[in-house]
Amino acid sequence: MRALKWPKYLMFDHRATPVKTFSRFTHKYQTGASMLEVLIAILIMSFGISGAALLMAATMQYNKTSQYQMVALQIATQLAETMRANTDGFMADAYVKTNTYSSNLAPIPVPSCANAAACSSTEIGSIDKAQIANTLRLALPGGDFNVQRNGTRADIWIMWVEPSTTASMALGSANCRAAAISANGERPRCLYIRAAL
Repeated sequence: MRALKWPKYLMFDHRATPVKTFSRFTHKYQTGASMLEVLIAILIMSFGISGAALLMAATMQYNKTSQYQMVALQIATQLAETMRANTDGFMADAYVKTNTYSSNLAPIPVPSCANAAACSSTEIGSIDKAQIANTLRLALPGGDFNVQRNGTRADIWIMWVEPSTTASMALGSANCRAAAISANGERPRCLYIRAAL
């Protein structure tokens, strides 16, 4: 019987060095990240960075809105105290202001008294109203106000325009006096307070 002779390519040489295999499951020989892993990491980081940027922008907007609300509250309180100091002028409707809102209002000229030595309560009310209106125009963007007298109580609306934003704010036009907002005009932010004199 003749011995089988195996072809050389099928023969195993035990003296040969073993071949190193590079497998994705063998971490012994892996020396870096693949291009796909790097791209996925960049994609995840870009989502995180864009989310942080949007959060920072929203935080800045909410801080500005809070600042406007604080200024509006201070001016409304100042107006209420001014009316308390001049109750005769308030009862004579010298502080009543019921115009339709517009952010493009020019500064109001401050009237003077007919008799500089003795101003009447109505003249003081007109002066106070002009000074508050001009203060609002300087302190708030598009600042304006409305006042209505209801017996011995004053309904005060402070109005302003905020930069446009997609986020809904805590205050909106819902607090505004309906007659102060035109049907197709600007939608201001409003702060409403009622002051008892």
